[in-house]
Amino acid sequence: MKFFLTLFFILFSLQNFPQEQIQYELESIKFEGNKEFSSSDLEFAIYSEETPGWFYKFLNSFTPLGAPPVYFDSSNIPIDIQALGAFYNANGFFEAKFSYKYDIDTIDNDIALTYIIEENESSTYGKYELFGFEKIPKHIMEFIHRDVRADTKQRYNEEETQIRIENVMTILNNQGFVYAEFDSIIVVKDTMNNKADPNYYFTPGYQYVIDSIIVRKDGEGANQVNDQLLRDLTGLTIGEFANLEKLRRSQVRLYRTSLFSSITLTTPDKDSVTSTRIPLILDGTIGLMNELSPEIIMNNQQSAFNIGLGASYIRKNFLGDARKLTVKSSFGIQDIFTVDLGNLIKKFSFRDTTLLGYFDSRIVLEQPFQYRRPIYATLENYVTIDKQTNFNITRYGSKLTLEFELARYVFLNFLKTSYNVEVSNEYYRTLNDSLDRKLLSVIGAEFGSSTVDNIIFPTKGYNLSFQVEEANSLPYLISKLTKDNYDDALFYKIVVTNTVFGSYGRIRNYIFASKLKIGHLQAFVGNYGGLPISRTFYAGGSNSVRGWRANELVPKGTPNVPGFLANGVNVKGGTFLFEGSIESRLRFFESFGVAVFTDFGNTWLGYKDFRFDEVALASGFGVRYYSPVAPFRLDFGFKMYDPDDKKWIFGKKVWDNFEFHFGIGEAF
Repeated sequence: MKFFLTLFFILFSLQNFPQEQIQYELESIKFEGNKEFSSSDLEFAIYSEETPGWFYKFLNSFTPLGAPPVYFDSSNIPIDIQALGAFYNANGFFEAKFSYKYDIDTIDNDIALTYIIEENESSTYGKYELFGFEKIPKHIMEFIHRDVRADTKQRYNEEETQIRIENVMTILNNQGFVYAEFDSIIVVKDTMNNKADPNYYFTPGYQYVIDSIIVRKDGEGANQVNDQLLRDLTGLTIGEFANLEKLRRSQVRLYRTSLFSSITLTTPDKDSVTSTRIPLILDGTIGLMNELSPEIIMNNQQSAFNIGLGASYIRKNFLGDARKLTVKSSFGIQDIFTVDLGNLIKKFSFRDTTLLGYFDSRIVLEQPFQYRRPIYATLENYVTIDKQTNFNITRYGSKLTLEFELARYVFLNFLKTSYNVEVSNEYYRTLNDSLDRKLLSVIGAEFGSSTVDNIIFPTKGYNLSFQVEEANSLPYLISKLTKDNYDDALFYKIVVTNTVFGSYGRIRNYIFASKLKIGHLQAFVGNYGGLPISRTFYAGGSNSVRGWRANELVPKGTPNVPGFLANGVNVKGGTFLFEGSIESRLRFFESFGVAVFTDFGNTWLGYKDFRFDEVALASGFGVRYYSPVAPFRLDFGFKMYDPDDKKWIFGKKVWDNFEFHFGIGEAF
């Protein structure tokens, strides 16, 4: 009897406590038959993901970092196939077919999943039609047709079609049709002829002109700013067609005056509009006209982290016309960890060799967009002391900068021009404490294109900038007219910088970033000895090659010109710069991040001296804290290849080839 009771309880237990089901990790996802698209593109399109590597799983087992294992779930396969179908359909492959297979490894408890793809023929663009444009003026339709028309030999692409729709909306919104709406698109798929015929449906509505600008302002300084001044600052004209792009630029203009703590410039709600003449509504809060503020300074001047103190006084609406007057002074200390803070004030003398950093004092007058011209003018007078290891510089002068307002939808979307008059006193410690004085007269321009989506943490887009300067032609011509001797050099300087950003992964927190920077400085009258230190090139530091200290990479050699070497120590930088970076960034928990980077570069005395075996190479890693103001970063760089001895780090003492840098903002 006991035997039967025992057997009964065993069977009951097995029925109520079945064996735990084995889970298989999704070890790999592969694709077969994909000729037009890479496997990485298809992995991004589907829902399933491969299980992470062992290190990430190990890290996740005891920290919030890393990633947990991913287990195979057969219910995700129909979702993946549907996603693949949508991906191929969006790229013109309307007849693509999909199947799958998977292999089970019972020893390692993992699965290899394979999707089999039959792409078939793709479809190209056919004829298109626009609906809802019967009352649109002919000259506007010419712009719309230009942006909608596609090459009939080009394969249909849903993303490019969406860009065409956005372009049409931009044209309408900037030609007075501020309430235009996109309704839908129907793509007729002609699989017999492999053609895709898009039909676009819009509701443009009416074309509106500006009737008035209604000013609504409050705040402490509201009664000190004239309403008509604010209307003039917008640059908009009563009677012109409403233009949403102009409204955006006008709002930026108003905000740059610093008069407002908040500002909006909008059209009224569509439901409240009763005619084709509409008012614009300027709604803002104006702060105090006078501001006096101390500040803690943290920046990356001269490719090195500086910390210090400063104070500034700001007078807004100075003498009317929304001018802004700023008087400010600051000082920063370089290499803060080696500074004797107790003797800080005593040591900051011009000829001191123990304390590195800078002192800066300037008066800045800013004039925003007077007389409706889209130009922002800045006039500054300054005195700056820059103290480095081998030299000190005292510079004082004036600089006029004109920043031109450009449309953001064109290739060239920023432009600045400047004229700078400066006296530079250069004190060389390695040249028997010699002092050299130079007068500079510099005409410069900076222009380029920017498409990045976020300044603090860019995830896509690029920055391309060109900096051009020409120096000393004016005083040289004056000296010729007055028959005086002119000892300084005439030179030009060109710097080209390109940074590119891209993301990978479903969420844009894994970022690939790259930078390439090339600079050329040429004296066409005089020689290298007449060039000012402040214009030559240096490499190394927190924003450059991070395996070296700030400005440590300078040309080697002994050219037969004054002011270059003394006792084997460089005094001036180079006249040719070549440097770049490749960086992988990961952001997590919104405010934290890590980065892995490789930097390369150096400076030479002319582009003809460039040699690949003299390019310094550094690699390392860093940590980031993304504050609401700017990223704070700590980078650890290692000299992988040192051009001084032409040797790699292998076989050397690692810690003798290591530098760390603290910085504000990303390295680029």
